[in-house]
Amino acid sequence: MQWQPQTLESSQVSAGGSLIDVGEATTPGLEARSTRARSASIVDQFEDIRPYRDEELADKLAELSEDLTLIRTVCTFTIPRLYRMFPAGVQWLWRRILRNRYRNIHNVKDLQDLMGKYVGFCMRRTSLGLTTSGLEHLPSDRPCLFISNHRDIVLDSAIVVVTLGSQDVPNMQIAIGDNLFESGWEKEIMRLNRGFMVVRQAGSRRAQYEALVTTSKYIRHTLEQGESVWISQRQGRSKDGLDKTDPALIKMLLLAYRDEISEISDWLEHVYLVPISVSYEIDPCAPMKAMELYTRETTGTYEKDEREDFRSIVQGIRGFKGRVHLSFSEPIKPEEVKQNGDPNVRPLDADDFALRVDESITNGLRTFPTFYEAQRLLSGGTGCELERGPVQRAFEKQCQSLEPAARKYLYMQYANQIHHSR
Repeated sequence: MQWQPQTLESSQVSAGGSLIDVGEATTPGLEARSTRARSASIVDQFEDIRPYRDEELADKLAELSEDLTLIRTVCTFTIPRLYRMFPAGVQWLWRRILRNRYRNIHNVKDLQDLMGKYVGFCMRRTSLGLTTSGLEHLPSDRPCLFISNHRDIVLDSAIVVVTLGSQDVPNMQIAIGDNLFESGWEKEIMRLNRGFMVVRQAGSRRAQYEALVTTSKYIRHTLEQGESVWISQRQGRSKDGLDKTDPALIKMLLLAYRDEISEISDWLEHVYLVPISVSYEIDPCAPMKAMELYTRETTGTYEKDEREDFRSIVQGIRGFKGRVHLSFSEPIKPEEVKQNGDPNVRPLDADDFALRVDESITNGLRTFPTFYEAQRLLSGGTGCELERGPVQRAFEKQCQSLEPAARKYLYMQYANQIHHSR
């Protein structure tokens, strides 16, 4: 049977994820007004986190083209020498360039097509090619909930967006942590590109819990409207090469269904869950991650500066990656985790299910020669696992960029993936 978005009956309203009977409307007019009011209420609660719509695009792009912080950032990272010499002229030039680029963008799809071309250009310039597997697991008639490993702040999801753009599958929204961006323009760009904000800095514990409930409800709402959702398996990128799903993510996803399900297999009747694995032969940000781990190990703490995430984004996009592989696993089906009425079988909890997601993600990873070279260097073995060429040069450059004591943390990032991939 073809999947259809779920809708509420006229005599039901949503309250905390449960459906409550409020009786039948007395007149058709009252019923119609009541339905419109409920729909508006559902949408309004997501106003601060949802992606921007087509009708909002023109105003938001006009604001961005005049955003001085954005202009300065673009100038600094594109033509820094010229910008230092002629700051006012370079700012004027980039403002004109942005206005001209935005002139031909009329809806979100146009913007995503433009961004897709840029991502494709970057991949051609900075990698030895992107390969994919498992696309046959994706249905064309229902949305997916994608849970992905997380190696790069932007590129992990961008690669998925570009890949799915050529497939006959539903549109996808991307979950983005609001802690990643200090500047308003960064959040605006993500929301223009079908990103929604996951609030991670809500203040009190109660406020944070309410933010989690809102995120869970929004993800459910998006899926029921027929759009897929991408979310990383944990907060923050993997720094040590190990991909582990945070059980807290599973608990958050279940919140919107808590009054309708008794176990995780019930939830899987509602969602089509597809784990995703992204593998990089060379991680452009590996030295930065290694230094963070080394600093934590030697000092007991690590203080991230306010622009570090942005530098990681730029390095992840610009840096050489070698080969890149994107794998879509088979969906995790309800029957795989069901208790099947047996009281002697304990239903899976969030910790158990996180391990089940990990299994799919790690099975989808690909091994590369850089992983074995890192293992050799860790163990003190002889010889070299890398052929002469751009991958060897990039790997050696990363090693040499670190002081000797910190290099083992670089090697660990690559070597750890051998035992957690197929």
